[in-house]
Amino acid sequence: MRVAVLGAGGLLGKHVLEELRGHDAVALPRSVCDLGDRAQVLAATVGCAAIINCGAYTNVDGAETHEDEAYRANALGAENAARAARTHGAQLVHVSTDFVFDGTSATPYDEWAVPNPVSLYGKSKWVGEELVRGIGGRWAIARVQGLYGAGGRNFSSRLAEFVTAGKPLKLDRQRRVQPTWARSAARALVSLVEADEAGVFHVSCGGETTWAGFTHALCERLAVPATFVEVDSAALSTPAARPPNCVFAHRMLKVKGLPSLPSWQDALDEYVDELKRGL
Repeated sequence: MRVAVLGAGGLLGKHVLEELRGHDAVALPRSVCDLGDRAQVLAATVGCAAIINCGAYTNVDGAETHEDEAYRANALGAENAARAARTHGAQLVHVSTDFVFDGTSATPYDEWAVPNPVSLYGKSKWVGEELVRGIGGRWAIARVQGLYGAGGRNFSSRLAEFVTAGKPLKLDRQRRVQPTWARSAARALVSLVEADEAGVFHVSCGGETTWAGFTHALCERLAVPATFVEVDSAALSTPAARPPNCVFAHRMLKVKGLPSLPSWQDALDEYVDELKRGL
């Protein structure tokens, strides 16, 4: 199957390319295909049976002051990917985020929970979801969260580097999250393509923790001291609001009989093994 990967230069996109074994993968990083340019997206995806849209403006705090950039990538980009998929008769798997929710629920969010984003990043991603739905065609929306992995430039991906170097850190001990290894998420996205699935799916590792709890577990596996400071969410004073509870239920994966992702602890074991093999 010929599969186009938009945003192929990012953390998730790179892992998706690696997991598309046995398929004819078309890598479309931002330097090759600008998500905000409809003509480029349409031309770059000709002949593809499926499109996986991993492209996005993911700087949560930066989006607060770069609204146009965020909406261009996250909303217009989603629309362009959906239009290309419909034009080519291709399946679209569009990647969204837990930040479409406000995080006030005491229980995990399932796929039918009503979004209420509290940051501009979250709002731009929610608009993108709505545009995908409006275009129609064959689509699946995969909401991910807490992504980390080798080669990633985001903070969670660099935690191994930071704790190994003993860098002073302040980490959230309150916000509930499901840290998700990018390779685990990539495998799930590929399974959605191979099963030609439709609908909304929550794609995250099982269980829950905080970023401080995750980093404690990471330090144990790397055999380095946990020198960071645990703080309440309010002490971090980020420009963009974060939902305090990001935990997902994974009802659609279960209903459809699709493989579930591993627990965040098991995924972390695999990630650390992969890091060590790369040293």
